[in-house]
Amino acid sequence: MLILTRKPEQSIIIDNDIRVTVLAVDGDRVKIGIHAPANVAIVREEVQRAVGGENRRALTSARNRTALESALQQLRKKEDA
Repeated sequence: MLILTRKPEQSIIIDNDIRVTVLAVDGDRVKIGIHAPANVAIVREEVQRAVGGENRRALTSARNRTALESALQQLRKKEDA
């Protein structure tokens, strides 16, 4: 993990096209702004974990697994046509 110190209005650049800017610091809270291309997904970590957990639960359900497999087969047939 890279650890950097930034002050408000200072930024870091990631891979030449993602800019993360510290907008404000208020006690133990930091407000950041992220400027990135539209194809870059930006998700809060706790949301990503929650979605991942729901996806895993859905896949382990036999009923949902059958429905997902059927839908996947239909998509593959459409792609092959």
